Amino acid sequence: MFTYNELLASFRKGLRNGNWRRLHSKEKALYMVALWYSCMRGAILNEMLVGKLAALVDKLKATSGARVFKRGYEKAIALLSKGECIFAWAPSFREWLKDADYVFWLGAGGLKIGK
Repeated sequence: MFTYNELLASFRKGLRNGNWRRLHSKEKALYMVALWYSCMRGAILNEMLVGKLAALVDKLKATSGARVFKRGYEKAIALLSKGECIFAWAPSFREWLKDADYVFWLGAGGLKIGK
């Protein structure tokens, strides 16, 4: 369930931190319609709509550090899936991938992984 005040607060935070610009036009339109509807009619209760709005609210509230950490986590998963060939010549590398600071460094562009 989303109320007008919750949606408005997330909208303002997204404007301040620049995440509103990152949304696609359809996502922006859905959010603005939901904001208008919650202002005029009350809280939004539809489960499907609440699920889509929850994803948009998460995008709006995301910080740059969280995005970098998520990117680093994805790179760490990719490195772990490469198998034992990496860990044979660098046995401590597996422990590095468990370190939050190293994962953040990966997300900041510390290690390039070929596609």
